[in-house]
Amino acid sequence: MVTLNHASSEDRRRWKRYLLNASIRLVTDTAVIDGRGIRVSEGGISLFAAANLAVGTQIKVEFTTPPSKKLLSVRGAVRYRAVYLYGVEFLAEDFKDQQQIAHLGNLFRTKQVHF
Repeated sequence: MVTLNHASSEDRRRWKRYLLNASIRLVTDTAVIDGRGIRVSEGGISLFAAANLAVGTQIKVEFTTPPSKKLLSVRGAVRYRAVYLYGVEFLAEDFKDQQQIAHLGNLFRTKQVHF
């Protein structure tokens, strides 16, 4: 008998995901859309939004992080969509985005964020 060991999806992921229950805003070229962040990592965010965004659409994701109430604003691209559930990959194309993503990861790793 052969036993296969399958790594869990958490083990295969590049970034650890953290629960996030926070109001967010999605900024597109034509609209600002309110949504709800569900999970976040240094690589991206899963969220609910009553929007019609196609896979590949580039957006800006904005939300505040307690305790500092600092506004994080990071560019991203829609990589997954199931009705109103979206998976957005962060695009750290410039130094400012890289800093904000690193700050976000640090907040969660050091447990300074409690949503």
